[in-house]
Amino acid sequence: MQTTVNTQTLDQFVTHVFTGAYEQAMALCDADVKFVVFREERDSQVPIYGAHIGREAGTVFFKNLAQMFEFGTFEMEDSIASDDYIVRFGELAHTVKDTGNVFNSLWTMIVRFDKAGKICLYRMHEDTAALEAAMHIER
Repeated sequence: MQTTVNTQTLDQFVTHVFTGAYEQAMALCDADVKFVVFREERDSQVPIYGAHIGREAGTVFFKNLAQMFEFGTFEMEDSIASDDYIVRFGELAHTVKDTGNVFNSLWTMIVRFDKAGKICLYRMHEDTAALEAAMHIER
């Protein structure tokens, strides 16, 4: 039963994020939620990289995403769920606003829920080389 509730919570969360309803999205999260994109360390060239801890940091993170990208497709292809975790897999294609280039990637989302059914970890993995190429970042 918890798996069904968590799946519904995650679906609501994603809908809120993509519609810019960040306050509603963060209400589905634990106060100390941890958002991690690609890796824990921050990166001055890619502001979405790193760990973003807490609801306020989560809101800033998702606002940064909306400033960086014109959201295109975000398709879920499969999902694995347990009482505490949901792992989803899919494909995306978002346009980098600064360059006009399309960022295409497979993605994996790992989401953990606390005992109260709130999101306490949201971790995204995407093709960082494709992202940085679309952003014209040279390493």
